[in-house]
Amino acid sequence: MSKLVQGLKNLKVKEVPGYVQKYAGDNLTPAQLNSRYNGWYAKYKKEHIDQGSFKPLQDLILSVFALSYVISWPKEYAHYKHEQEAKLAGAAAH
Repeated sequence: MSKLVQGLKNLKVKEVPGYVQKYAGDNLTPAQLNSRYNGWYAKYKKEHIDQGSFKPLQDLILSVFALSYVISWPKEYAHYKHEQEAKLAGAAAH
């Protein structure tokens, strides 16, 4: 990933999409992604799951929390905007 950042430093803004596309095509092939994932998972399993650590459960709980927040945020934001518009119009907020 640092190669990507190093390459982006000297580019103009309009050159960035082409560079990122070329970088992704060269460095993010399905085989490479699969290899990286398998390596990460083997290391994670050895360090946390096989040791009986609490971290996998903690990661699961935090991931579910973050995912539920991301999924519900647009609806909550729309509700907030509607409430603000109602207040500006002098109507009841609910």
